[in-house]
Amino acid sequence: MILTVTLNPLLEKVLFFDKVEKDKVNRAKSIRVNAGGKGINVSRQLNKFKLDNLATGFLGGDNGKKLKSILYKEQIKNSFQQINDETREGFVVVEKSIIRESYFFPNPIVNSKEVNEFIEKSKKAILNSEMVIFSGSSPDFENPEDELKIFSELIPFANDNHKFTLLDVYGDHLTQVLDLKPTIVHSNKDELEKSLNITLNSKNVINFLQDNYSQGIKIFIITNGSEKFFAINQGFLFEITPPEVETINPTGSGDAFMAGFIYGLHNNLPFEEILRWATASGSANASMLEVCAVEISYIESLKNKVIVKRLN
Repeated sequence: MILTVTLNPLLEKVLFFDKVEKDKVNRAKSIRVNAGGKGINVSRQLNKFKLDNLATGFLGGDNGKKLKSILYKEQIKNSFQQINDETREGFVVVEKSIIRESYFFPNPIVNSKEVNEFIEKSKKAILNSEMVIFSGSSPDFENPEDELKIFSELIPFANDNHKFTLLDVYGDHLTQVLDLKPTIVHSNKDELEKSLNITLNSKNVINFLQDNYSQGIKIFIITNGSEKFFAINQGFLFEITPPEVETINPTGSGDAFMAGFIYGLHNNLPFEEILRWATASGSANASMLEVCAVEISYIESLKNKVIVKRLN
């Protein structure tokens, strides 16, 4: 089983318009309500791969109940920690299949009791999993130290029990979380630069990857949208060029990438083949309006168009 952790889920309301006019009343022609959040996206795509998985994190209030109902309808297995505060929600404006704007409500506040209960529940789930992935942003915490406490307890626990730990998070806490030495780290270049207050280019990105490998992170991948990107695995460096697709909605492409990576890891594929699966999954997602609902057949059609070049 794969455990996906989404600390800050989102009840996402997508409004569809034929035309949006500024400073006027705009009436949507339809609406779709989604269960959002990076780890939930990973679970959705893993279901497409027919990989057994369990989604967890924090849920609360009426939004939490609605989100949980959506997960059940999508047959996404879940076991979330209940919190007193309201799960955040957001609105996405779509005009003629093009996303125009997104609006997000404030984060919920999680108290220490809820954090401690979540940690104990997650440890039990980790023991029954082959790997655990932490994805996305964090909510706000009544005790600011609780954010790092979650990672500092669960990542070493998973490592000590010989589970793969995958990390795809961002924020001011990222430096400290990387120090915990998760097995595999994926980050979007823009999010990584903002989180660590650094600038990465084609020259220093290699040094960055090598430094993190020397600190104990076995695999580190830095994607860059539709542009070529770089990865390191056990000291070996790779340059990856994604296939060309028409981008319709890039939302969740990093999550589809991680689901594809997990698929390859679960099936013991060679690393270069894992990169092809992951990259094709992310590219396929970007070419669709729906998030992380890519069929395997589509990914297979793109996989051989991914160029993987070993650099050392």
